[in-house]
Amino acid sequence: MTKSAADFSDENFTRMKTIEADLVRNLQEVVKDPSTESKLSDAIFTDHQNWLKVIMPNYSTEIHLGIVNGYESDERYQSYYDDKAGKGATKILIKIVKDHLQK
Repeated sequence: MTKSAADFSDENFTRMKTIEADLVRNLQEVVKDPSTESKLSDAIFTDHQNWLKVIMPNYSTEIHLGIVNGYESDERYQSYYDDKAGKGATKILIKIVKDHLQK
């Protein structure tokens, strides 16, 4: 179960927004220059993982995989990341997360 916005401390909310900003910035970089993916993939994965851990205290790799699998079929998530980081950002995020979870 995820926390509601009311359950977040100011510190957790700020942390979540900071992590998201880093994630989006790194995704933007890869969208602009795909050759940076290998350099930024660890940071992108870790940011997405840490963002989930802030909102999901019961985080697991299985949940993480389930979430990114949902991104593939849910246009809202595709729009969310693509609108923030550029067209194709969601596909990049999905690929990176799946690659890291299969290691």
